[in-house]
Amino acid sequence: MVSKFRLDTRETPDEERLGLWALGQARQRFAPTFESWDSIPRPAPSSSLAAVDALLPYEPFSYQLRGLISTSLDNVRSAFLYIEKTGEIPMLALYSMIRAAVEASSYGIWMLSAGQKNKQAFLSLRLTYANNESLDGLAKVFTSSGDPAPDLSRVRKRLLELQQAINNYRSHDITQTPTTTNVVMEADRSLAQKRTLLTGLQVWKSCSGIAHGNSAITRTVLEHAPTGEEDDLGITMMLTSRVTVLAVFLLVAVENLEQLLSLYATSAAPANAGLRRP
Repeated sequence: MVSKFRLDTRETPDEERLGLWALGQARQRFAPTFESWDSIPRPAPSSSLAAVDALLPYEPFSYQLRGLISTSLDNVRSAFLYIEKTGEIPMLALYSMIRAAVEASSYGIWMLSAGQKNKQAFLSLRLTYANNESLDGLAKVFTSSGDPAPDLSRVRKRLLELQQAINNYRSHDITQTPTTTNVVMEADRSLAQKRTLLTGLQVWKSCSGIAHGNSAITRTVLEHAPTGEEDDLGITMMLTSRVTVLAVFLLVAVENLEQLLSLYATSAAPANAGLRRP
């Protein structure tokens, strides 16, 4: 039989103080990342990012990346802002924000880390194709019974035409999009030497479980303590967010953003930006 003591996973006062300190450190680290975004210029004409954009006139790569960066920045900023404005840490809500931030930033890191422009262009085009298919499904659920379903075949045709301009990827299957799990894992490889404590995959999986209402994962991630009420079915527990875990999870999202913005800035710089004058 499991003792009630082992069922109590509340943070000690020292752990809570450490968690609040770590949360503050993550917030300080995020501040320059957030502030730097507005100062990053559009891709220079001679940049590698501009070269990929030229292959993707339907949805340029840089536009797609800026959307992913904005999604990640907004979720991390909102999480910190909520804590600062309310002085509270909600039980569940912030984990969904962290999940969205890690996922969006991982897609950007995954594509920018692909290497050659043709591969980057193909991965971007494949994501655009998948997004278009999602839009098709969304439109169908909003379409009234009896109304014709939206026809997105012209977009599909255009994306397939653009694929033919990408050397070495003309015969690849544009419909086969990798799973988000694989994308987050690939992004982790890019950050292997920069992680502080956890990986993006560990955080994304944990936050996804909480976002989906997975009670087993929620009980594992959150602190829980017996309320003193019990019956023949079991013991009633009180769940609260662990500030130490939340701080580390947010730090991982910040690490992702730092890497993504660094890759973006490098790719957007003029081709000769790193060369020294003789």
